[in-house]
Amino acid sequence: MKKKVLTIFLASIRNGRHCKLYKNLKDTITDILVYQNENMTAEIFEQVGSKCSKDILNATIRNLMRCGPPAHVTFKRHSEGRVNVNAQWSLDDAKLIESVCVRHREAAGHQLYGHGHWRQTCCQSATGCHLADIMASPVLEVQVACNVSKTCSQCPWGHLYTLPPAALTRPPENLHVVEDKMADTGGQRMISLTWMFSEAHDGFNVSVAKASGEGDPENVSVLRPPVTLLLSASVFYANVSAFNSVSESPVSSITLTPQNEDANDEDDDNNGSQLKVLVHNQTSFSVSWADNLVRNYECFCLEWGTTYGPHPPYSSYKSFYKKKGTKNVWTLVDIPDKLQKYTSYDVQLLVRDQIPPCNLKKVNNSLEFTRARTRFYFQEGSPASSPTNITVVSNTSSSLTLHWSPIPQVDRRGFLLGYVIYYAELEQLETNVTVGPRFCNYTLEGLRSQAVYRIQMSGLTRAGSGVRSAIIMVETRHAGLSNHTALIIAFTFVMLASMLTFPLIRRAKVVFWPQIPNPEKSRSMQKLSAPTQLLLQPVDTLTLEEHDALSLLIVELRVPPPENSRSVRGLCATVDEQRAANSHDFPVASGYTSLDVIQQLMKIRDEGRSRGQLRDAV
Repeated sequence: MKKKVLTIFLASIRNGRHCKLYKNLKDTITDILVYQNENMTAEIFEQVGSKCSKDILNATIRNLMRCGPPAHVTFKRHSEGRVNVNAQWSLDDAKLIESVCVRHREAAGHQLYGHGHWRQTCCQSATGCHLADIMASPVLEVQVACNVSKTCSQCPWGHLYTLPPAALTRPPENLHVVEDKMADTGGQRMISLTWMFSEAHDGFNVSVAKASGEGDPENVSVLRPPVTLLLSASVFYANVSAFNSVSESPVSSITLTPQNEDANDEDDDNNGSQLKVLVHNQTSFSVSWADNLVRNYECFCLEWGTTYGPHPPYSSYKSFYKKKGTKNVWTLVDIPDKLQKYTSYDVQLLVRDQIPPCNLKKVNNSLEFTRARTRFYFQEGSPASSPTNITVVSNTSSSLTLHWSPIPQVDRRGFLLGYVIYYAELEQLETNVTVGPRFCNYTLEGLRSQAVYRIQMSGLTRAGSGVRSAIIMVETRHAGLSNHTALIIAFTFVMLASMLTFPLIRRAKVVFWPQIPNPEKSRSMQKLSAPTQLLLQPVDTLTLEEHDALSLLIVELRVPPPENSRSVRGLCATVDEQRAANSHDFPVASGYTSLDVIQQLMKIRDEGRSRGQLRDAV
């Protein structure tokens, strides 16, 4: 490869003729000393091997100042039609560039204005530019350059970038917080922030900032949820958005409020709290706390704000330094927002385990702890509303039990000391009783039976009783048997009725459903089921007296056994007869049924009648 050699002869006019010769330059870049605001002539000789060429340049220094192109450019494309362009320049150019220009067009195959038609935008910033009214779907070609100025007479366009369409149109969904109770250390809390996102993306940007506005928001980038945060027990805002190489989705926001934020109820006041507040006027108040904090910490911060209303909680702050061993009190003066009457304020004290200066170093994973909080009023007032849903849940001849819903905290306008119940009979003097602020039911006792009472209620603060509720009218019960006595009497009546009714039921069962014996279990049937050779003589051979057959009654039917078995059969028969007599069963000879016996008896009766009639005729 043949070597290139340059020779530059530079001539300029400054206080006479001035010349400078640069010989045998082997690099195409070199530093040349020139004079500003002077015409300059440069003769450049280039020698490559045996060949030689010459070029002449006539110019002023103003026309030779060349800046850029940018060293690095990043883009963010939004679905609503915006493109953020961020340009980074070399150190030498960054000192000279005052503004930036961006031009864009649709890439080939995506023409809206026609390929090759550029749209240029210049912004009064050296670090970037914002393009508006950009279609979200087309693929764009973008170039960036500095804007021509006195310090940059030449601004060539930089690299041609291709931006894909913005595809992220939805914010993250189901944004919620899971707090790890086991990791809470009495002033710091560990939470996991998680969400869902369905579109294709490269990652997520999470921004966390204090609600008070202290410090800069802290940005965290993660590939996927969740993100774990270690925060003090203050109130924070978190914003989450998805991103890809050129676009960013809309933002989802959530307020990170401690779960024990309402631990100090309004009816508590400062009594028993580690934090005490003394209000001087609308723009000044003092806060004192436990002595041991001053022994262990030097950096503190107070955050305060209205408890309710449109403003965010703990919207103001003041960080300060206190030397160890000094008094544990700090006075805030000339606060920006004046304290208002009848308005509830929350204040909390934070300590920072760091050396001065005491400003907040970082939001996440900081050395900040919340140590105490309380609630206070600049001036208290009586409640603006009354208890609601007042009902009578129990009514006797001498008492009424009331139940109600508490006054909303925003209407209390002071620390609630209790509830006042006003009651009286019609056209009688009114009586009242006060119950504690944590109660929601009370029993009025010592009332007259079957009397009508009117009842009202109101809340009570240091400023006095508030608005009364609507009147309700209730009548006590008659002074008869009490409910308890009536219940005992009813129970006794039921038991007696049961005892008297049981024998009657048994009697009725015997009458209407008699107990019929089971023939299979009869002794006679069991005996007759045994094998036997008893023989019956014909009934017509029996000797009958001449009497009316209608009065015939068969007392016993016996068949004489054969001669060879009379003794044995007689014994068994005697036993069987005794058994039959004992069991009230009538034995029937083997070989004859009951129907046969009845038919024989009816035949005998008929013959008896015939013989009687014949005898009368004779």
